[in-house]
Amino acid sequence: MPRFDPDQRSRRGRSRRTAALGAVVAVGLLSAGCSGGQGTPGSSSTQPTSTSVATPSATAAPSSPSAEAQPSKYSQAQLASQPCLALDGHDLAALGITGRGEQESGKNGPTCRWKLAGQSVNLGLDLPLSYAKTMTKNGRVTQVPVGQHKAIQAEFQRICFIFVAVHDTDRLVGTTTIPEPGEPQDTTCPAGASVAAAALTHIR
Repeated sequence: MPRFDPDQRSRRGRSRRTAALGAVVAVGLLSAGCSGGQGTPGSSSTQPTSTSVATPSATAAPSSPSAEAQPSKYSQAQLASQPCLALDGHDLAALGITGRGEQESGKNGPTCRWKLAGQSVNLGLDLPLSYAKTMTKNGRVTQVPVGQHKAIQAEFQRICFIFVAVHDTDRLVGTTTIPEPGEPQDTTCPAGASVAAAALTHIR
């Protein structure tokens, strides 16, 4: 029968703090991928283009009650290449966002930026886990609900990072939120979470 070695626990004590954050991020993101209620296997993140049930023009007719009740759905890959499609007219009105998002290019692909209640929210839909670990390395990390998913949230120097795994833990949906000059920081993370939650409703 294996015996518990109290010295082993002492020897590992110094390394636990370093490993803790990585464990929190990895475990949190794994659980997020399984918390949507209608999860699909990881292999489903790669879908043939022919199975698409929506195109950019499918967001038309915002005045239709049925369209509002059932938001247009896209594959994560489609939204990753056109991230500003992740919020439709109904989302923008509900969040109080005026004007369309501004698409930007970055190291990890296109992102879309919106201004929400004095906060600048940047959304990416194909972010690698390595990027999430880097961005959360020195922040205050917590696990928070975002829509029907669980997310990793990290606050660092007035910046709030949020990461959610939908189908694949190495293809994350994430927001980076920075308050505008003079704006309070207490609404920074909620702004990022609200944009992420709305975007998730459009991923099939």
